[in-house]
Amino acid sequence: MQGLSWLGQILHGLRHPPRLEIIEDWSIELHGLLIVIPAGFITDGASIPRVLWWLISPFGPLLEGAILHDFGYQYGYLLARYDAATPYNLESLAWRDLWPPLFATTIPVFLRRDRQFFDELLRYVTIELNGATLQAKAAYVALRPFGGLVWAGYRQKGPHALNTNSLGLPSVRS
Repeated sequence: MQGLSWLGQILHGLRHPPRLEIIEDWSIELHGLLIVIPAGFITDGASIPRVLWWLISPFGPLLEGAILHDFGYQYGYLLARYDAATPYNLESLAWRDLWPPLFATTIPVFLRRDRQFFDELLRYVTIELNGATLQAKAAYVALRPFGGLVWAGYRQKGPHALNTNSLGLPSVRS
């Protein structure tokens, strides 16, 4: 950012929030499934406006829930470690069969869940893992009116909607 005025630096920071890249597969047990976020996935953490970072960090107690939330918003499903003994719904199995190289060890789950499901997932995971009830509830309250535009963009344009398809996976479209 050298060469930018102080105002230019502020505007650059607002337009280009920091991103985290998952450098090795990250997993969490959820509803009896081992949910996997593959290495290479890029997230901005919790999408907290920068002006509020002094109050709550996008990379603080909301992070684990935000990673799942961002993946769900971007692709319209989560990935679970495939287990032949687990009964999956027909659509999940069909997706796995359609793209065998992409889903060699995983299977898409929670396909076609609505935006509220992923918003509630962020809240649930944040409370369960970190006990951050106040932050989780505040994030959920903020997501309900403001998450819709991002969700709609991903459902209409796919994972490239915000130039964020870091994994090259297909997405659920409306």
